Amino acid sequence: MDFGGAQGNENVSALAEQVQRLANENVQLQDRNERLFVKLGDMQERMGKLAGSKTDLPTRLVFTEEEKLKISKELIDLQIETNKMREQYETENFELKNMILALENRVLELELSGEKVAGERDALQERLHAVESNRKELADEYIILKSNYLALGKELDREV
Repeated sequence: MDFGGAQGNENVSALAEQVQRLANENVQLQDRNERLFVKLGDMQERMGKLAGSKTDLPTRLVFTEEEKLKISKELIDLQIETNKMREQYETENFELKNMILALENRVLELELSGEKVAGERDALQERLHAVESNRKELADEYIILKSNYLALGKELDREV
């Protein structure tokens, strides 16, 4: 008799599905992070080009003060966007790691629970065997007592 084995298997199966889904999600997020890093590299390259063009300004052309401010503003905007992307990546990475740790913890809890249930099942099976053997002994004793009763009844009838 298996008490709770099917349910434990369903829990483990459900957990395995959840781990697989999260692994797929993790791969998608890693792909997204890689794309964000590529964007970050492009932005840094653009920032480098802007910085490079800024150093060439005195030699090539003389920009007005307004144009210099626009370039500085773009650089700052790029740095802000780069920092936001980096922060987003780190946040997503942290959340994924927390999710993985929580799932690993849940797996361990389920394994411990499964071991506990298995121990309880074994104890109940032992108890069932003891009760069954006790029942058999009582049935044997009942048969003996009934046969003695019938024999005494016959003996009583003979004496009467």
